[in-house]
Amino acid sequence: MSESIKAGVRQRAQSNRLLSLELSVAEIEQLTPGFTRVVLSGSALADYTDPRPADAFKLILPGDAPEPVLRAFTVRRFDSAAQRLTMDVARHEQGSIDWLLALRPGDTVSLSGMRPEWAVGEGVRDHVLIGDDTAVPAIAAIIESLDASDTVSVYLALSDPADIALVPSHPNLTVRRLGAVTEAAEHTPPPVAAARRAQAWIAAEAGQVRRVRAHVTDRWGIARADLLARAYWKLGTTSTDNDSATLARYQEALAGGDDVYDPELAEDIDLAV
Repeated sequence: MSESIKAGVRQRAQSNRLLSLELSVAEIEQLTPGFTRVVLSGSALADYTDPRPADAFKLILPGDAPEPVLRAFTVRRFDSAAQRLTMDVARHEQGSIDWLLALRPGDTVSLSGMRPEWAVGEGVRDHVLIGDDTAVPAIAAIIESLDASDTVSVYLALSDPADIALVPSHPNLTVRRLGAVTEAAEHTPPPVAAARRAQAWIAAEAGQVRRVRAHVTDRWGIARADLLARAYWKLGTTSTDNDSATLARYQEALAGGDDVYDPELAEDIDLAV
């Protein structure tokens, strides 16, 4: 176990090798009005040897564009014995809904990954998870991975109240629905109020994540090492344009000698204005 969430994510990023997998669609199931579950299968999943909660990957969507159209998703569940990877897709996600509506069992899909998005710091028993619709699959996977003795405080801004059903149970779970992710600042998590060490995980729209991250560190006193923040989307920017800008920033960082495995750098790039 690493000393912090950021240290753990950095170690995994250094050791991970890029996967490029061709899989087939095994199952499609509508879970709620807002989410559809897609189960992928294939022998290529034997290469996915170090699965962790909230691992992120890029799916290559079919289309007529000259360049591949990529969309980011989260591993909701992975069964190594059955070689099945489960992903939950928000039906309103930009660019994904057309692909989802046309998808049928037996279709072939290609993905690349995995980007580590979760680790538990040594000695940490209290977790604060904050997100919007796009973060629901990752938050659900994280909750399922936690020890029964851990505490987990979840703050979710959902477009459809029915999607709260996707949050799994846990003996020490509290869930608060928000109108917007930034409203998390109005609520102090129990471990923070009790002055216990907690680690925080935030994923939502870039601007909202920036504001919440500042509150988590400045007001709640959670150390930056114990915080992982990710921009799952950016208001007013398509996923394709955002990916292009992000790639350019990584290339600039690499040319400047920065540590591209550093999750602090990834945060700064993700949340750049």
